[in-house]
Amino acid sequence: MELSVMETNKELVARARNLIPKLREYNFEIDEKSTLPDEVVALLQKEGLLKVLRPKMFGGFQTDMRTFTEVVTEISRGNGSAGWFVSLSNIRDYMISYVFGQKALDEIYVPGKEVVFAGNFKPIKCDIKKVDGGYYVKEAQWPFVSGSPHADWCYFGFPVDDGNGGMEFAIMVVPREELEVLDDWFVMGLKGSGSNSVLIKDVFVPDHRVSLDRLANQRYYMIDSLREVPLYNTPFVPSLTLSIVGPALGLAQAAMDFHMDRVKTAGIGNTSYTKMSEAPITHHQTAQAQLKIESAELHLYRAVDKLDEYSEKGHTMTMEEVVKMKADFGYVNQLCKEAMDLMVAGAGSVFTYNKNPFQLVYRDFLTMHLHGFITPSSLIETYGRVLCGQEPNTYFL
Repeated sequence: MELSVMETNKELVARARNLIPKLREYNFEIDEKSTLPDEVVALLQKEGLLKVLRPKMFGGFQTDMRTFTEVVTEISRGNGSAGWFVSLSNIRDYMISYVFGQKALDEIYVPGKEVVFAGNFKPIKCDIKKVDGGYYVKEAQWPFVSGSPHADWCYFGFPVDDGNGGMEFAIMVVPREELEVLDDWFVMGLKGSGSNSVLIKDVFVPDHRVSLDRLANQRYYMIDSLREVPLYNTPFVPSLTLSIVGPALGLAQAAMDFHMDRVKTAGIGNTSYTKMSEAPITHHQTAQAQLKIESAELHLYRAVDKLDEYSEKGHTMTMEEVVKMKADFGYVNQLCKEAMDLMVAGAGSVFTYNKNPFQLVYRDFLTMHLHGFITPSSLIETYGRVLCGQEPNTYFL
């Protein structure tokens, strides 16, 4: 018997939650080897957690942003790199379905084949020319292409002549066999996210696998069968921002899990407290950290539910609404960081050991926290500017 939409969404979240213990078994292996093991990727695929936002017509579940966010939160609570991978892989399904036409989608979504996406918008090296029937990539390179070691297809942004003496942005999709994943992801956290650089040399990309960003934002390329699906009417920029901040809540919850394990068993050095759980300072730190995590959850899901509500109603967000929602996401990031720091204050010197699971979670979180898309100060400042009647100081709206 086929499950209802609501039952399917709940089932996907439950599958993600049930993987938490298994993912934690891989925590130190992922950290030591700086890669997400193939068996973890296969497990995520088996549970259907890499196609939460994929259209049904291409074998996906075509859910909503609430389900997506809950899945990412649970996976991130198990392992930060896996959560980041799930978040970015899924949002690319949404984006690819939004940006490209039928011919490209049919090439990408081969029936019966699992597909993993990676990509990034801004190149650090770019020699690309328009030629008959498409574009010739002489040499181009993009950094931070999360998930690239496991990707079957990648998308990339690049500048093109707008025909009026200026430049505009375009997006292309390229199969794995036409690109090189560079071994340059040497970092302190999210080591298994596979955010390597990608290099392309001497590759022809046909026109049907290239879209102009300004037209994509107007749904110009979207196929007719997806135009009335609420998910693919979800506001574009807030959805991309959500995918970056999505793992924050799960990582903060994971930190609290490990913090509470220590609170119940360890003492406080150079004091008479044989258990941290007996000390007033621990009570204050733990309660404030938990309240900040719960506040982050309230802000996160209020914004996510609004995204789903707008998509159901076909509402086009105003500039002010986009700025406010991005500020909510920035504030989620800030609250989770404040909660983390309260827990670190009571962690003791054992926090410094690389085999401490709390330290691993903190490093994963800090790596995510520093992402330019979700810097709290920038997103909150922009919201303040708009509240004060000033123009937003960002183009990404």
